[in-house]
Amino acid sequence: MNTISSIGFDADDTLWESEVFFSQVEKKFTQLIKSYGVEAEIGKELYETEKRNLSKLGYGVKSFTLSMIESAHHLTQGNIGSGDTEKIIQWGKELLHHPVNLLPGVVDVLSYLQSHFAIYVITKGDAFHQQQKFLDSGLATYVTDIEILLEKDSNTYRATLTKMGVAPEEFLMVGNSVRSDILPVIEIGSQAVHIPHETTWQYETEHTGRNDENNYPILESIRELPDFLSSIDS
Repeated sequence: MNTISSIGFDADDTLWESEVFFSQVEKKFTQLIKSYGVEAEIGKELYETEKRNLSKLGYGVKSFTLSMIESAHHLTQGNIGSGDTEKIIQWGKELLHHPVNLLPGVVDVLSYLQSHFAIYVITKGDAFHQQQKFLDSGLATYVTDIEILLEKDSNTYRATLTKMGVAPEEFLMVGNSVRSDILPVIEIGSQAVHIPHETTWQYETEHTGRNDENNYPILESIRELPDFLSSIDS
């Protein structure tokens, strides 16, 4: 096995909480739309709208908020009130300004690993918001650099590693999404570690047509990562 020199960490739901706050807003959105007498599957409608908008709006809070507004108008047949539209916008702003809650063990693990590896944060989403969360997290002292991508696929990872000057066989990615953090990394000849999060966006659990034979290690917590790295090094 090749020696790992650099480790990439996904950000949302790998280093800090994210999806749980989106889920809380989605529940409020569902209750709001139900108050208009809507009997459709509100969550499904919102999710389908989000997926349609990804190619133009990308990932993140702003895309989610616009998708909520679009879904609200469609589901209520244009009867959504201006006050309720303002409420949806406010929910989006609250998500943008939500404090960064680091997951247990993150600081201790990154503090330990930084003396052994080059540490990168490799995430996707709205560049401004992700950069702000990274700065607010206090993790910059442990990280060589942060890369904020429009998408996480094999071509993007390959280009990112080239930019970083890291050979694929010397790179390991750590993340909660099989679709974004694991499979495309394995495709380019790097290694990956899956650390599932109890709350993961539905889109990240869908990878139909991709080769997923669970041929990658799965850890219960980031706290297990140092011992795992020691085991493969030995």
